[in-house]
Amino acid sequence: MTRTKLKLETQARLVVRSEKMESGLRIIALIPVYNEESTLVSVLKEISPLVDFALVVDDGSSDRSLALAREWASYQNHVEVLHLPQNRGMSSALREGFVRLAERLQSQELDGEDLLLTLDADGQHDPREIDKLCNYMRTQNLDVALTRRDFSRYPFYKRLGNHLMTLWGSFWAGFRYHDVESGFRGLRLKVLPHLLDYYTGYRYSCAQEIAVLTARLGFRIDNNFLTVIQLYRSQTGMRDVIINGMFAFWAWARWLFQRKVERRPALARAVVPSEPL
Repeated sequence: MTRTKLKLETQARLVVRSEKMESGLRIIALIPVYNEESTLVSVLKEISPLVDFALVVDDGSSDRSLALAREWASYQNHVEVLHLPQNRGMSSALREGFVRLAERLQSQELDGEDLLLTLDADGQHDPREIDKLCNYMRTQNLDVALTRRDFSRYPFYKRLGNHLMTLWGSFWAGFRYHDVESGFRGLRLKVLPHLLDYYTGYRYSCAQEIAVLTARLGFRIDNNFLTVIQLYRSQTGMRDVIINGMFAFWAWARWLFQRKVERRPALARAVVPSEPL
């Protein structure tokens, strides 16, 4: 992509985003990335005009993902790229993003009512559903919306595994979920400081931890927004299933006994800072 073309596209996006800013409610996308060089730029191009701020967290990619993210972000004033020097797993990458946004919330650059959306970088989530999910959260007055996937493209064993993991997570959350494992979710920023009190973020534990903790912490949650997955790709094995199950229980136990996690310093560094919001 030439610089001239990229600048023209950026100017067009600024017009769309300026209309969104008039509502006073900002939409933020958090995108963890690990070896997604084939899809990353196209995903960023689709998401960029629909949000007011995008935070990309590269999880120690060994391909060109980081270089592509840096190149893309260098022409955008609303995109920040964080880099973890070694791969730590999606949950850790999300934690780094949560910490960065919580810092901006504390400094009052962001507002607690602003909406945070987490999306995968492989193209499985449809960016056209961003506005729909945000409107759903507004109309339903929600703090947290975990989307419910259409499993028509999933093999039977995956549907069965998700059903069992959802029942398990629902038990410890004290809330009946339909699908706790979707990576497309929405949260009010005010949720993050409380979530980080108990969130550990190990490998793929994020889905179970977020589902259990946000329910137990008393936030207004929902799991009825149906989302269509554009491609099926499984990255978890039996070891991850066992670990995730254990972390659902541990999240509940930490909440029950008020055992907050020790606050760790941020591990990711900003390689492309954005302008002040």
